[in-house]
Amino acid sequence: MKWELIETKTVPSLIVVGESNKKYYLHSKYNPLKEADSWVSNLQINKESADIIVVGIGLGYHVLKLADKYPNHTIHVFELNLLYMQWLIEKNLHIIMKNKNNIIINQIQDVSFLLKILSEKINDSQGNFFIYKPSLELIPNKDLRITLESFLMKKRTINDQGDSLTINFNLNIQLRDKSFSQFYEHYNNYSTILVSAGPSLAKQLPLLKKASLCKNVVIACVGTALIPLVKAGIKPNLIMISDPKELINEQFEGLRDLDIPLFYLSTANHLAVKQYNGPRFIVWQSGFEKAEYLAEKTKSPLIKTGGSVATCLLDLLIKLGSKKIMLVGQDLAFTNNSSHTKNAHSQTSIKNKINLIEIKGYFQNETVLTSLNLYTYLKWFERYVMEYNDIQFWNCTEGGAYIQGWKHKPLRELLK
Repeated sequence: MKWELIETKTVPSLIVVGESNKKYYLHSKYNPLKEADSWVSNLQINKESADIIVVGIGLGYHVLKLADKYPNHTIHVFELNLLYMQWLIEKNLHIIMKNKNNIIINQIQDVSFLLKILSEKINDSQGNFFIYKPSLELIPNKDLRITLESFLMKKRTINDQGDSLTINFNLNIQLRDKSFSQFYEHYNNYSTILVSAGPSLAKQLPLLKKASLCKNVVIACVGTALIPLVKAGIKPNLIMISDPKELINEQFEGLRDLDIPLFYLSTANHLAVKQYNGPRFIVWQSGFEKAEYLAEKTKSPLIKTGGSVATCLLDLLIKLGSKKIMLVGQDLAFTNNSSHTKNAHSQTSIKNKINLIEIKGYFQNETVLTSLNLYTYLKWFERYVMEYNDIQFWNCTEGGAYIQGWKHKPLRELLK
């Protein structure tokens, strides 16, 4: 891969020569400054966060425009082609950006560590995470490009396919299911096991079967874990789903007539909700205006979503009064090179590890690999527990990631 500067009627642009000598422009070949103005003006900035994350430094025109427009924000710039970054430094093309007080250029040679830093900054940015799309072509590793695009998928779903969320919401409220508020503080005197479908779930199934017979234990599972639990002879006390996609219908294959309460996010896939014949309860989430309006109107609690069904379920359980929560199957990493436990509908094997992040493992004497998505969920779990002093948070996964701020203990010992 090569690159060279070319003159335009304003400032230089850049031609990148990629595979098979394919050429493309990193900036406009006519007016890069006008293009940068347009790019910045189309961004939706959350002004509550002081940080803005940009992946792709280019020649810096878009970064400088962003820094000028938002002088009170810190712009964190990440370039994932290290050779290109080195070239910029050698040519002193990054000096203008480096001298700008509110721009921080992350010059890190270790890609795995760079991704880790990027993930942490994304958590702080509260949605202010943007990719300068032409720079994606500069990333030499194809899987890394796919990882970044996948990470943005949920954000694009909200921004570009907001109609889908609204359609699900409008159809779900027509079902006239009751709000979960009638369960508010219902589980005050119970210990709750939050079951996810991580790879480590399989080894905990015998213990969970015993726990399901205890009167003072509640087993709450995400939809992905339902089939593995039922196949192991375990009947959870409640199920939670949140995904707007039709794919989650597979989580209820042959299990639509259970008498287990289903708690569903107001924007969850309507078909999956409608076809479930057991008791159903709608959950209003913060961050979705229509849900916030109905929650206020009906004086119902709002839950924090956190980006995954497990984070939704955790906040729901707190609202339901749980004072002792034990995580099982919440690997937040690819334990044994697997994405999910056996029998989970979305279980896949992880073969390419180049674009993964190395983090501390559950037992603290080893490391495990995780993705950009899972790492952001991990950080959410770690921040969440800091809000509560009167609740016990236990990680009993016995695999996957170590979760800072949670107590780590085997499920067998806690059940005693």
